[in-house]
Amino acid sequence: MRSEIPNTQAPNDRGLDSALRTPHSALLGWLALVSLTFRRHWRVRALGWVTTGLLAIMAVAVGLVTHVRDGWSFGGRRAVVASTSHRGVDVMSYRQYTRDRLTYYQSLPGPVPQFAVTSAAFAPFRALMADESFQNDYAFLSFSRWVVFGLYLGFLLPLFNLAFASGAVGADREGRTLVWLLTRPLPRWAIYLAKFVGVLPWCLLISVVGFAILCSAGGQLGRSAFATYWPAVGMGSVGFAALFQLVGAVFRRPAVLGLVYIFFFETLVANLPGSLKQLSLNYYVRSLMYNEASGVSRATATESLDVYAPADSTTSWVMLALAAAALTGLGMWLFSRAEPKDET
Repeated sequence: MRSEIPNTQAPNDRGLDSALRTPHSALLGWLALVSLTFRRHWRVRALGWVTTGLLAIMAVAVGLVTHVRDGWSFGGRRAVVASTSHRGVDVMSYRQYTRDRLTYYQSLPGPVPQFAVTSAAFAPFRALMADESFQNDYAFLSFSRWVVFGLYLGFLLPLFNLAFASGAVGADREGRTLVWLLTRPLPRWAIYLAKFVGVLPWCLLISVVGFAILCSAGGQLGRSAFATYWPAVGMGSVGFAALFQLVGAVFRRPAVLGLVYIFFFETLVANLPGSLKQLSLNYYVRSLMYNEASGVSRATATESLDVYAPADSTTSWVMLALAAAALTGLGMWLFSRAEPKDET
């Protein structure tokens, strides 16, 4: 019975070995490994294709909502009211709700009560519907809440980074080239850092381009959202890339663990009151976006965006940068001490 010999050949690249034979070989070899990592990660892995498909579906849905009547504006908001039908409740637009209530009040006997009740009941609503600045702010915050905070930040941004960053080291383990990589005359911590530097541009590119595609489906609102939130998206991508490369280097099934983390920790904890949410990367990205939204909108962002006790912008930037540095440092330390083995 023939025994299976691990593949320790170089992954179709001689640049790293050549660089290590020249003067200043350590630095040149490290740069060659960065270049090799960058060139190898242009391929989209299976999870990347799944996330791209989700992006396409969500973009179509956002486009449909944007181009229907009222779209993300206050007039398109739905009201849940009691009903005498067998369903128990009815869901209708605020415009229809207003018309129904107005018909009811106009049916009241006597001209004075009718005028007084209808004026008192509908004066604030009519003022809001006639205020163009309120309408624009409400539409922007509604788009931000459901599309940016809900669809993109809640699901797509972590998934994009999981798809690419988890393969920085994991792809070498699955491709059975990890033994070859570890035999190069470079410290293991330097190999881990080179992998992170090589894969980070792809994470940033895919995250920002994916955000641009989703926002483009929202028309003018989407363009305003992209201009407002893209720096927070980029910084969030750095933090998630550092986290998921660590997961990919330590665990053999990083995609499974990453999905559990995204859907059960980031999605839930970042939205909870209390101090536990401060352990979530999502919380600080949300805080950055919240502060940016507060700066461009005169409406009350707290009620519209559902961010509980957001951190200020400076704190959010610092915490995301420290988290990325700490996760990368932890990964370098663990990768140096562990004894990685090829996938069999």
